[in-house]
Amino acid sequence: MVSPTRRPWRLIPPLLLCLITITRSLQLHILPKVKPFHPLFAVPSSSSSTQTSSSANTAGSLGPPALTISSLSCTHDGGQTYQLESACYILPRYRKIGLVGRNGCGKSTLLRIIATECDDGNLLSIANSIANDGFKYTGTVEKPRDVTVGIVEQDPPSPSDVTVGDAILGITSASLPDQSSGNNNNVYDVVRQYRLALSGSSASSSLLSSLTTQMESMEGWSILTRAEELATRFEISHLSSSPLSHLSGGERKRVAIAAAMLSNPDVLLMDEPTNHLDLEAIRLLEDVLSSQKLTLMVVTHDRAFLENVCDIVLELDQGSLYEYCGTGGYRTFLEGKEERLRLADAAVSNAKVMYKKELEWMRRQPQARQSKSQARIDAFYKLEKMVTPRAREGVLDIADSAGGGRRIGKSVLKLDNVSLSFSERQMLRDFSYDFNRGDRIGIVGGNGVGKTTFLNVLTGRQAPDAGTLSTGETVVFGIYDQRGLDVPEQDTTVLDFVKESVLARDGSTMAEAPGEAMTLLRKFEFSRNRWQTRLSVLSGGERRRLQLLSVLTKRPNFLILDEPTNDVDIDTLSVIETYLTEEFKGVLVVVSHDRYFVDKVTDHLFVFEGDGVVRDFKGTLTDYAEGLLERETRKKNAAAAGTSGTTSAGGGGGTSYKEDKAKRNERRNELRKMKKEMLSLDTKMDKLKEEAGKLQKEIDGSADEGWSVLADLTSKLNSINEDVEEMELRWLELAEELEEAEATGEVS
Repeated sequence: MVSPTRRPWRLIPPLLLCLITITRSLQLHILPKVKPFHPLFAVPSSSSSTQTSSSANTAGSLGPPALTISSLSCTHDGGQTYQLESACYILPRYRKIGLVGRNGCGKSTLLRIIATECDDGNLLSIANSIANDGFKYTGTVEKPRDVTVGIVEQDPPSPSDVTVGDAILGITSASLPDQSSGNNNNVYDVVRQYRLALSGSSASSSLLSSLTTQMESMEGWSILTRAEELATRFEISHLSSSPLSHLSGGERKRVAIAAAMLSNPDVLLMDEPTNHLDLEAIRLLEDVLSSQKLTLMVVTHDRAFLENVCDIVLELDQGSLYEYCGTGGYRTFLEGKEERLRLADAAVSNAKVMYKKELEWMRRQPQARQSKSQARIDAFYKLEKMVTPRAREGVLDIADSAGGGRRIGKSVLKLDNVSLSFSERQMLRDFSYDFNRGDRIGIVGGNGVGKTTFLNVLTGRQAPDAGTLSTGETVVFGIYDQRGLDVPEQDTTVLDFVKESVLARDGSTMAEAPGEAMTLLRKFEFSRNRWQTRLSVLSGGERRRLQLLSVLTKRPNFLILDEPTNDVDIDTLSVIETYLTEEFKGVLVVVSHDRYFVDKVTDHLFVFEGDGVVRDFKGTLTDYAEGLLERETRKKNAAAAGTSGTTSAGGGGGTSYKEDKAKRNERRNELRKMKKEMLSLDTKMDKLKEEAGKLQKEIDGSADEGWSVLADLTSKLNSINEDVEEMELRWLELAEELEEAEATGEVS
């Protein structure tokens, strides 16, 4: 019995009290806050099932979860590093989740494991890929019986014996059906055989009749119609009979997306879907995904895509999953991650204080009495683990390695009436431009309109048919090719590649300066245990980092970046952006469809419109994309109006489906703009409030300055306060309208 003069909590050892306090503190801060328009972020994957369920509940109670990930662990090196370490997550239905993390952290691995665990026989290529790679994993992914899963891989397969038309139907080289019989239980195989029977002259009337009967009984006509619609929408209908092996990267990605959409999965997994796509295709993909009622998990580095499509950001960091919810998208993720790391540091600091006391107690403790304090000893060892902070990822150090580039003279590069064509395709037509020091130009346009050819003309690798091109004597080109590293021997190690292919600052090879090679590798985030790794087994992001190292160490003053954001994680992109905007002083030419990146590092655009026409667009890539969207919306409205008029003339009356769909698309675009306006208002109000605070300090310290000075300062302060008040009212109006839209289901 406890004495009334003592408190029960005093019976708890101080160390256990510390652990309880720290743990409860972390739970209170890290569990999601169910409040709209505020950043929310969840506990790490190693947390208890109750906490994980809470994080899922913030995503909306929309019935049972789409998938439940439990205790997933995966390592490629025997346990030294974990891509996944007891990772848990509940995938909420009908939410669109952006999966982010550093290159090589395991994002693609997670998608492949989910696809393998949820395979109903349609994802054999993924399962075989995992088996061939030889890595193992533990844990489970639970899927309700009524849920189907589809996946779009980062590099879709391109077998030579499968055509585009077949691939859209989900046909792979491993499952080509027997055409000699009309009996088949797979509706997609039946549709394929029917198409082949129609296009061929050798099909018997009995086979065609049997296939027609199966098409009717298995609803094959709707599949065929939907496949044709998707092929038209993704602009691949003209490639229907082409083998996948003959397609470009962007075309193969369009085919894979169309195939995934045709299968109509409940859960769609996508790995870097915007790679190799042009701007119009990316906007089309955003529109398609936003309008579909499905659960989406997408790995992407495209921050504009993340902002427009995803309502949850899920971060994979050192084997654990962290969830960030809110209307701010990418900004919410950055704010939430900063808060998460701050809390983790605070917990470690608190634990260190207690650890010092307990360490002294452990040293004083007589050996004979240890059995009497076993609980406290066990708690000490738990605390010992807590005082070791989680290893932080390295930070790419470009500025110190590359500097701001070499000095560049007044004469840089001048093109005068340059023209170029290949056969009947006109790439450039009378193009003229005089590049100046400090130019920052983005190159945009559809696939195949001549963007890469233009870069080859600039660097002298492609001679023009007509016109003149003059290059200044001080110009040193640095070319980052979208095709990646040009390494003939894939067995070359990372360190050997740097020694043989990269020049030191004095112009010698790194083989003559191995110390500098090792320093460079550290600055570009290659730890010592990766130096002897063969290039053939590096991740896509690691190869891109190595390529960037080889380009920037030449200290170019005319930098050409061809699709630099492909396979590069968001943290690395941020470092590159900072270098290009703050350190690099030369000429920059960028080919990219990453709106966030191009907006940040360029001043204007060269828009390749086809047939050799290049337009100088004085604005950002986001502005240009909005213009494309508005033109597309006007076309749809005009087409819908035409259809409606035809229907009315025929006596049908009412609103056509196309017109109704166009209105829904227009409404979605309005809501998207409202969210962007709210973010813009937040930024403006923060700046104005900061300015108001400075003015208030000036007023407080200007009592002796005279009435006129005080009146002027007060007038400015009142004006700012009025502006802030107007912005707050507008923000509340937008918030109210968005809440109403969510309540009516207009915002998914």
